[in-house]
Amino acid sequence: MRHLLILSVVMTLGACGDPLATFPRLTEADIPEDPTVLSVSTDPADARGEQAGFFARLLGSGEETKIDDSNLPPEVYGARSDVSENEEGKQGLMSLFSTSEKAPTSDVSAGTTLPYGEVARICDLPRAKMGKKVAQFPERRPRHRLYDSDPGNTAPHTFYLTGFADGCARQFTASLALFGSVGMHEQLRYGLPAEVQPYSKTDKSYEKLKSQVCGVPRKKPCGRKIDRLESNTVFLSIYESFGDNERWSNLLLHDGRLLAQDTKS
Repeated sequence: MRHLLILSVVMTLGACGDPLATFPRLTEADIPEDPTVLSVSTDPADARGEQAGFFARLLGSGEETKIDDSNLPPEVYGARSDVSENEEGKQGLMSLFSTSEKAPTSDVSAGTTLPYGEVARICDLPRAKMGKKVAQFPERRPRHRLYDSDPGNTAPHTFYLTGFADGCARQFTASLALFGSVGMHEQLRYGLPAEVQPYSKTDKSYEKLKSQVCGVPRKKPCGRKIDRLESNTVFLSIYESFGDNERWSNLLLHDGRLLAQDTKS
């Protein structure tokens, strides 16, 4: 049913006007913990093409927040985009991207509401307190599960994302959050000149990752190894508002790690 719902969204967004004005809430669809997977199309290329109208907005122009990754280990491609110099708990939040062997600790306590754009680690929070599961990736044998703490609420509120290598969830504030495949990202990214759509932090991090996994140069599609990349890599787009969508953030997730984050408007 979730696939049919997403397909309905894409068809609706083909009309002019606000791309999410008539978008039904994903939280209204009750997704079981181990859902039966329904296939809308047997051709993955067809499915990606149907989604392009909506996810094209994910590569829209906007200001990229600067990220200082000078102190991060070389295997990490991205960093937090919104940590200010005087923000308390900076080291804890920056550790979202680290691969430290120390036992992970929470950056926030249960019940904390984060400002939009911040992503924080929260450990030992029972799934039952995260809310309702509204999406997962991959569909078969999912690693990441997205939970909505207040289903039906169209104002910004807390979401939780599980499936990270450290065993802790990630918490953020949004009105709507959606997974987007790397295949769809490539269709959109390589179909647009860089002068029109400048490369963001997540774009650049994806280029490094894709070159390592697929063995292809920058700004070239992954090619025949795309299935391997799609099995453990996904984008998550986080919308600040449900109606006007003036600002949104993109997260690049790979193999249980948050590689990069940027904010666009």
